[in-house]
Amino acid sequence: MKDKIKKAVRFRFDRYEDIEIKLEKLAEKGLFLEECGSYLWSFRKRTPKKVKYAITYFSEGSVFNPDITDNQQTYIDYANEAGWNFVTQLNQMQIFSSEIDNPIPFETDEKEKLANIKRCMNKSFIPWSIATTLLFVLNLILQLNIFQLNPIDFFSDSIRLLSISMLAAAIIYQVYSLMTYFIWLKRSDKSIALGGDCVKKSNVMNKIVDIIFMSFVFGSLGFLLFHLASKTSWFGLFLFIAQMPILTILFWSSIKYLKKKKASAIKNKAISITVLSFGTFAYLAILLTVMIRFGFSMDNHMNYRTVDWQFTETESYTYRLYSDEIPLTSEDLYGPIDYNYYSYEKEIDNTLFLLKSAYSQDSPPAKDAPPRIEYEILKPQFDFVYQLVKEHLLEIPEWRDNVTFETMDQNIFDTVEAYHRYYENTPTGEYILFFDEKIIILNMEEALTQKQISIIREKLQI
Repeated sequence: MKDKIKKAVRFRFDRYEDIEIKLEKLAEKGLFLEECGSYLWSFRKRTPKKVKYAITYFSEGSVFNPDITDNQQTYIDYANEAGWNFVTQLNQMQIFSSEIDNPIPFETDEKEKLANIKRCMNKSFIPWSIATTLLFVLNLILQLNIFQLNPIDFFSDSIRLLSISMLAAAIIYQVYSLMTYFIWLKRSDKSIALGGDCVKKSNVMNKIVDIIFMSFVFGSLGFLLFHLASKTSWFGLFLFIAQMPILTILFWSSIKYLKKKKASAIKNKAISITVLSFGTFAYLAILLTVMIRFGFSMDNHMNYRTVDWQFTETESYTYRLYSDEIPLTSEDLYGPIDYNYYSYEKEIDNTLFLLKSAYSQDSPPAKDAPPRIEYEILKPQFDFVYQLVKEHLLEIPEWRDNVTFETMDQNIFDTVEAYHRYYENTPTGEYILFFDEKIIILNMEEALTQKQISIIREKLQI
């Protein structure tokens, strides 16, 4: 219907004054509330007028209830007698309106009002906030675990750093919300004990924090989507974005269907959460299947060809052979090589902390495979990142027996420090070169000759 619209309304249950003020301003513009949702609220267009709104809380309220409970109906009848009309509810929150200029307040006992808010917040807001905060903290710990395993990948991965920033922001926001609620609760208890009312909240400060948080979240999501769009197909991106709205529709459809069937709140809650859980696993399975079937790869390389390589007499694999421009090649080090299956690949990751340029010249596995090379150029942007990367590169895992790093003459590559890896006292083709502002990691098949060192210095501009 044209006279019915939906608006996204962001709210918190404990900030009832914000909701009342917003609804009164919308009524003056001709938009009158009809129904609440978790994200979208339904409004009806009518002639603008002044309407007073009142938010109350009732602990028996639940989105899973098939009908309004008897105690709720008694409460609504009491409000009607005072000139207030019941509009709608969302869980424990009930919304009333009145077109009377100065309607009689029907919640006159401030102590009981505060106790009712506490009961409802203890039932919904606090458990949900604590659960989501713990979930965010767990995810943050798992993300930070990557830092211990490989600080190079950690500091050079913009998506991981962005995810960590978003998790940290969400944790801070949740802790802030809990703190402001408990501070308000303590101040209101003190005010009521002195014969006053519940303390009015600082809407300006709350709005500033909300704006900063939401701006950061939406800005980060925009960057994330742009990054994903450059890495995968638009259809794959659509499947990724559509996950949340599809699962939300599934969850609320289950609730509404069971409410029509007059299922009890406990039964409705159990079935709807089960439907949501199965729907989540099913969607992820479908998404994974479609991505495997149609190849929605996160690889942003476009310049490659594929070859079917016979690995054994009965097994063959498809390999991607890239043709990126890399500064140092096997041909530079070993001379002309007559081979058609080389893969030249580069990958550059740049963040606020670290620029990592990784290059490789590889080939499918074979007994007569030509020389392969790999090398990385790291440019840490901060000294502490430089030191962490250095410690990681020179650390030898406990399971690597008979491996040592021997210092090299600094004049060979004009380094600050240089190390050559040995295995069982035999020099390998792995070198770690530390300069003032960069680190170079060389991984060759064998130790370098003096001529090859000169070529590497020229090609890598050392």
